[in-house]
Amino acid sequence: MKFILTQRWIVGCIRFWLGFILLSAGVTKMLHGNFIQLIGPPWLIEVLAKHQLGLFAEFIAISQIIIGFCLLVKRFATLGAVMAIPMFLNILMVTISQDWRGTPYVVGFFLACNIYLLIWDFDKLKFLLTDQEEAIPKGGIIRKDLQIDLLYLIGLVPILLAVLMAMPLRASQILAFGGLAWWAGVYVWQLIKKQKNIHK
Repeated sequence: MKFILTQRWIVGCIRFWLGFILLSAGVTKMLHGNFIQLIGPPWLIEVLAKHQLGLFAEFIAISQIIIGFCLLVKRFATLGAVMAIPMFLNILMVTISQDWRGTPYVVGFFLACNIYLLIWDFDKLKFLLTDQEEAIPKGGIIRKDLQIDLLYLIGLVPILLAVLMAMPLRASQILAFGGLAWWAGVYVWQLIKKQKNIHK
């Protein structure tokens, strides 16, 4: 019970939840409703295409996939939380302007959860707010394990191929679910690797 109630675990659940919501919403739009639909209209691209905004709708969907990926993968979670703010704000404004009942409150809750993630990662972001250059750490980008980064990025490839390339629907679905399965496999492998290092 103590483990379940730890703040780090709660943050992880929020991050995973928001990430999967955004990623599934983006894939669903690109596959015209033929994926796991949690939020958002799957017909957005078709409707906006009537107003010569089809490319814009596809850009939103791809952005949701990339932001969702970043939130799902802890290694890129802070970047995902930053990018999700304008995404949720735009969705909120659309739902308000369209007078969708109840939806603005749901999206507002998503936005509040995302802000909570940013507060949790404040130590990583506080340097964006300082006006003292000497307070900003110098040096290049440091990654503890580039191999794990690469493995997670590999899982993004089949999902992007599924939504960007013209292929049968079944093949697109298999690729998209394959990407999710790959991430799950990498995560499990990472946990096993960490446990082995602890017991050495």
